[in-house]
Amino acid sequence: MAGEGDYDRKVLQHLLPALHPGECPEVRMLKKPIRLARAQSKLHPRLQDIKKYANALADTAELAGIVIHADLDGVADESYDKLRRRLCEEMNGVFKGTPTALALAAYEIEAWLMLFPDAFTALHPGWKLKAADCRRDLAKLEKAKEHLMKNLGKPDYRESHAPQIMEKAVKGGHVSPKPAGNNRSFLDFAKDIVAWREAAQPTSPGT
Repeated sequence: MAGEGDYDRKVLQHLLPALHPGECPEVRMLKKPIRLARAQSKLHPRLQDIKKYANALADTAELAGIVIHADLDGVADESYDKLRRRLCEEMNGVFKGTPTALALAAYEIEAWLMLFPDAFTALHPGWKLKAADCRRDLAKLEKAKEHLMKNLGKPDYRESHAPQIMEKAVKGGHVSPKPAGNNRSFLDFAKDIVAWREAAQPTSPGT
């Protein structure tokens, strides 16, 4: 697993086993920050670096898949679609033969956390998301982190809370590939993970 920041990677470290079909392989993290969303000519070499690191970590074990996180720093619109398509095509080319999943979070990963409102209250009883936030299209929420800092209550939200919130969401049984809330960028990532099951299934005779 590679990504932009330590807290984001830790969020995915909790999330991935909850979405992974069947028993989840050991999750190992590339600690060096990898930024892909705005990469142009540097995209391919950055992916090659991830590939080298993943193969070195796997050593004699089987490399089950590659997960990469990037904050979009924008809402899910046509630009999101184009960027996700470009990154996925490049990832599939570099990691050919190895399943991949792209966590391109719109606006940022805090908007994914907001899909699981009960997890906030489970971490701090004084925290409660507004009903309007639970109904909204969270992929269109700008600056989700600042939104939480302003509206969540005490104690003030900090980035370090993010992995704890996802851990509460997973332990509370709230996480699924199709949560009750609405965030297209989360659904796209979940589809990538669910597709790993289809890729791993043996082909039936005659198909």
